[in-house]
Parts: sequence; structure tokens; C-alpha cells
Amino acid sequence: MYEDTDAYDPESPGPYWHDQLENAQKVFDQWETRARRVVKRYRDERDAIEYPRMKFNILWSNIQVMFPSLYGRQAKPEVSRRYMDADPIGRLASTMLERVIEFETQQFPDYDSAMRGVVEDRLLPGRGTAWIRYAPTITGATQYAPTDTEEEGQITNSEEPSERVDAAHSPIDYVYWADFLHSPARTWDEVWWVGRWVYMTREEGEERFGDIFKNVPMNSQDTDKDSKQSVQGRASYDKKAKICEIWNKRTGKVCWVAKGYPTALDERDDPLQLDEFFPCPKPLLATTTNGSMIPVPDYCEYEDQAQELDNLTQRIYLLVKATKAVGVFNAEFKELGRLFSEGVDNKLFPVTAWAAMSEKNGLKGAIDMLDISTVIQALNQLYAAREATKQSIYEIMGISDILRGSSNAAETLGAQQLKANFGSLRLRASQGDVARFATDLFRLKAQIICKFYPPELIVEMSGVMNTPDGQDPQLLQAALQMLANGTIRDFHISVESDSLAQIDDQAEKAAATEAIGAIGGFLAQAIPMVAGAPETLPMASEMMLFLVRRFRAGRGLESAIERAMKALEQKAQAAAQAAAQQPPQNPEMMKLQAQQQLEQAKLQASAQSDQMRVQADVQAAQLKAQLDAQMHQSKINADMQLEQMKAQIAAQQMQHEMAMEQQKLAAQEQYDRWNAELEAATKIMVARIGANPGVDIPLIEAI
Repeated sequence: MYEDTDAYDPESPGPYWHDQLENAQKVFDQWETRARRVVKRYRDERDAIEYPRMKFNILWSNIQVMFPSLYGRQAKPEVSRRYMDADPIGRLASTMLERVIEFETQQFPDYDSAMRGVVEDRLLPGRGTAWIRYAPTITGATQYAPTDTEEEGQITNSEEPSERVDAAHSPIDYVYWADFLHSPARTWDEVWWVGRWVYMTREEGEERFGDIFKNVPMNSQDTDKDSKQSVQGRASYDKKAKICEIWNKRTGKVCWVAKGYPTALDERDDPLQLDEFFPCPKPLLATTTNGSMIPVPDYCEYEDQAQELDNLTQRIYLLVKATKAVGVFNAEFKELGRLFSEGVDNKLFPVTAWAAMSEKNGLKGAIDMLDISTVIQALNQLYAAREATKQSIYEIMGISDILRGSSNAAETLGAQQLKANFGSLRLRASQGDVARFATDLFRLKAQIICKFYPPELIVEMSGVMNTPDGQDPQLLQAALQMLANGTIRDFHISVESDSLAQIDDQAEKAAATEAIGAIGGFLAQAIPMVAGAPETLPMASEMMLFLVRRFRAGRGLESAIERAMKALEQKAQAAAQAAAQQPPQNPEMMKLQAQQQLEQAKLQASAQSDQMRVQADVQAAQLKAQLDAQMHQSKINADMQLEQMKAQIAAQQMQHEMAMEQQKLAAQEQYDRWNAELEAATKIMVARIGANPGVDIPLIEAI
């Protein structure tokens, strides 16, 4: 134990932070124990006692359904101006920022890898988070800013390099759910410090912290945390020091302490200068309440039903093992034992004592099979109970059969759409949380880009020099100045939750098609208006730009449309000035021109009316074709059902006739056997009478 202290000592903050970490760990101990049990269940790890039991891993199945619904593909940033005004400088600045963020997320795998780890932690233990760093590449340097280059446990840079930055990157580190701690609080706004544990070797620690690291104990390891390893396996891993990087919002400082070492390794001022100070967004949490940030894993909400599912699966397994074709047979007929051991299709086995076997009712009298009808009935009940338990779990989780890829063919399209909408409604809150977390990471990355990336690097990574706006030196310089001096509040950064779902692959194409359709429709109405009244061109230009700015897919066209509209306005102004300089026209000529314009307007209106009529006819024809197809399909379905009913009736009639024929054959066989026995007895009696003539029949029977 470290010395308890409630006072923060700037000269020796180590003991204070060790106490804070121990107190926070005690608060989260119960949750971590529960979370490890959930992870163990997901991995289906069993001990010697649990291994023989059969289980139904419904947790693994649910996670495989939920994960692609929450994060099916990599998030794409959307950066725009805070207000949709005519601001070419802000437009170019937001375009550069968006391209740089998108370049980093596509060029490096850290963002996607971190997001996948965070979403998995959200679904299993119930809390996932990530950490951002600034990693510049400095050239021509005589001094190097101290950084840690460990792949998994990199410490955030704490010095601004004074040398030239040749390249830069703001990587996103996934933080293992048990390695993240924060001050106990009711809400995220009340959290005043956050920390994460990282693991460093002796060489990495001495390179980062200097000689003070030589006394740090190396008694931790970060290999295969979730899996249960043997003692020999654990001993073979390289031991590392466990370092906690703590960000204190109250003092604006970052402190590093090592587990098992009381003195702080380092403490420095805020190195990243982020708006919210913390280098991590609010964690992605499962079920929480207003009074606690300790999450409840989703599995705990239906753990009792999952245990019931395991019990039913174990009982089904035992009854299936007991369901066998076994029985006993008369040992007098040893050949009967070969019926199941050697029996194949269409094979007869000879029996030596056939007469004796016939007297004992044949096979029915010589063999008695085990009655498994009660076992089969119990199995049917268990299967039904297991399906009911699964449905209860799906209702608790909000996973409809549409999301699981199964459906009932007899359901109508409306019923399936209703179930799909309801399932997405249950997931919408979780999808919104994932989109919020992805947006927060993009905002942190955008702040680091604006504060630390050199202007020439931003231009190179964004590739705006190939765009018309980027080829304007004054506009480009003003946009770079806006990025350097402005705040992140000047831009709107977001991630649409629908864009993360794997099922929405055609959303980008649909958005582009919608934007082009809206722009084309507006132009079709605006061009005749401007042609008839040139003074409405400025209003039409503003309306056009207002429409384009509302479509994300049309933002790439905004600059070109704005330049085209300005060129049209300039052309219209030049034409107006030229017309003003010309002498006044003849009134008769002006009247003739007005009549011609009126005729042209009538022709255009007539053409538009004809086009609308043709479109209406096409839509009516399509609707009629759809109705005809539906009626034809309904008729086909009805015919198929009728044929199926006829086939069932014919099959039942055939089965009845076969049963009657079998009964008739059995009766005939019994009659023939009785007749044969009677004839044999009659012949014997006749022979006896012939051998004893004159003797009465009772005396002959008594002989």
C-alpha cells in the first residue's frame, strides 16, 4: 500500500495518483469480474467440470448479428462549414480538413482497428474507448522530442518539436477495456481525470523516461489477456512494466506512474491542447443510469434465459443419446441378432427353426423393441421450449428475424417491413452512440491537424492543388490561415449512423443520384424563368447554391456552380449595359419580339405538359403492369396451393387404399393358414378312420 494522501503535491504526485488509481479500481472491480465472465462465455472457455456439458452459445450468435449492424464498414468523416453561407474560404478549409482526415483513416489501419475493438468491447464487457496521439516525423533535427515507439503502448508526445516536420500522423490507439480508468463519477461531465495502462520493456522505458526507469519493477505482461494460460505459458512471456498515463483536467497536466513504484516517472503540461483536454472521447457504454457510469453488459440482461437455454440443450443432448433402436430377441433364434448388426437393404436371413418361430407369431413374437415414443415426445417438447427461450432472448435484445436473415415466406411484405423498421428502431440508439463516438474521434483528430500539421503538409495530404479553388493562391492562403487560427467550432464534423451499417452499401450512389435529380429539376424550372425575366438571375443563383449546399454529394459541385452563376451574372450585366448604350428600338419591333417570346413560352409550357402527360402514362402503365404481375402471382400461388391440396388428398386416399389392401391381404393370409390347418387336420382324421374301420371317432381321437 502507498501512503494515503488526499492532497495533491506538485513536487511528488506519485503517491497521490497511486491512491486515486487504487480507489477507482475498487469501484470498477465488481464490473470487471462480471465483464471477464461475459468474455469467457463468448469465447466458450470451460473448465474440467463445465466441459462435458452441452451449451448453446447464444451470446456469440447475437454478437455476430449486432456487430455488423453497429459497425459494418469504416466511418467516413463529413466536414462542412458551421453555416451554409456563401463562404469560399470556409468551403475550401472544410474540404481540406475532411480530405486530410479521410486520407489518414484510409492510409493507416489504426482508426478502423480501434473502432472495431471499441464496438466489440461495447457489446461484450460493456465499455470501449480509444486514445489519440500526435506522432510527427522530424527531419534535420539536432534534438528529438521524447516519444515511446512501442506498437501497443505508445505514450502521448509531451513536447512540441521545434524542428521541421516532414510528415505527421495522429494515430488512434485501441485501449483494452480493463486498461482504462477514470475518476468515479455519475456522468462523463463530472470526470476530472482519465488514465490508461500501457506496457513497456526495460529498453523502451529507459529511452522514454531516462535513468529513473531502471528501478521500476518488471512484473506485468500484456499477452493474451482474455485467454486462460498455464503457469508455464505465462512464465515464458517477457515481463514488462505497467505504466499508467493520467490526464488531470483540474491542473491541466499529464502524469506517468508505474505500478509497484511510488515515485512519478514524469509530469508535464497539456501536450495536445485539445478543447475538452482529454485525449479520448466519452467511452462507448452499454446500459447505464444517471447515477453511475458503471455499465451493465448486455449479456447480463438475458443471462438467466441463456442459462435456461444451456440447460435445455443439455437435456436434449442426453435424450438424443438415449434415443436408440435397441431391443431383445428370443435366444432360441440366434439368427435374429444379425438383423441390426449385418442387415442391409433387400436381404433375407435364414432361420433353422422356422416352424417353431411361426407358432410364436413370427418376428413379432420373437423380437421386442424398446419403446422410445415417450422420449421422442419429450424431445419435441424440449425443442419447442428451446425455440421459445430463443425468441424471449431476441425480444430482450431487439433482434428481429429480419436482422438475423430469416423470415417466414407466408408473411406479407408489409409485415416484413414493419418488423425490419421495428428492429432498426431498437438498434437506432446504439447506432447513434457508435456514430457519436466515431464523430468525437474525428473531432480530436481535426484539432490535432489544425494545431500541429504544417500548412504545406495539409495541402499535400488533401490534394486541393488539383481543384479550381486550390489553384487560387489567395484563397488557399486564407483557408490555411482559417485552419491555423480558427477553432473546431467553426466546422461541423459528423458521421451518419446509417453510413456505418453494412446493409447500406448503395447510400452514396443514391445520394449522388438524388442530388443530380434535384439540381436538374431546379434548372428545368429556373432556365425558362430567367430567360423570360433576366433580372431574376441573382435570385435563381442564390436558390441554386442554397439547394446544392444541402446535399453532401453536391458539395464538390458547389464551386463550379458558383463560378458558372457568377459568369452568367457578369454576362447578363454586360448585355444590359450594351443594351443601354444602344438607341431605343422601334415599338412595333419590341411588340413583335414580345409576341415571339410569348409564343416560345407557350411552346415550352406545351412541351412540359406533354412530357408530364407521357410520364403519367408511363407511371400508370407501370402500376398496371405491377398489379397484373401481382394478380398473376396470386393466381399462381392459388393454383399451387390447390395442386398441393389435391396431391395431399390423393396421397391420403392412396395410403387408405394401401392400408385396406394390407388388411385384406392379412385376412386372406390368416384364412389360408386356417384353411390349410383344417385340411391337414381333416386328412389326418381321414387317415386314422381308414386305419381303424368300425371304430367310433371319439375313440379314434383318444388313441
